[in-house]
Amino acid sequence: MIQHIDVHAVLQQSVAGYYADLVTRPTGRAVRESIETVLREAGEAAIARMDFSGVGCIDYSCADEIVAKLLREHGLVLLLRGISEGHREAIEPVLQGHGLAALCERADGTLDAIGPREAGAALLEELVARRVATRTPGGAFALTPA
Repeated sequence: MIQHIDVHAVLQQSVAGYYADLVTRPTGRAVRESIETVLREAGEAAIARMDFSGVGCIDYSCADEIVAKLLREHGLVLLLRGISEGHREAIEPVLQGHGLAALCERADGTLDAIGPREAGAALLEELVARRVATRTPGGAFALTPA
């Protein structure tokens, strides 16, 4: 089962005031802790789809605090949806630095690994083995229709 997480909504619930940006480590920590609560209540889903639509920007400290720590501490497969090039520019070097990988879900439904190439390839193969994703005729990967 894939646990859906609206990162913008979690940000609004976690931090007083209206924020669209994920900046500062304390903000990242508050958002991660809220996401961890959602995951615990859902029974620690092994796959989480984190939708970044509505998030203006994310800095390195929040990418580390949210994405890297969720991967490292919970053993999740993270599907990142709605990420902009700016989001990716902050998230990818953090994942590279920790030797971690996540998957980006593109608008057309295909999946793209970010982080070290070997770790990303292993994630894609894991999703195929679990029948959560398939290879498309063009050789790309896409989520299996629910």
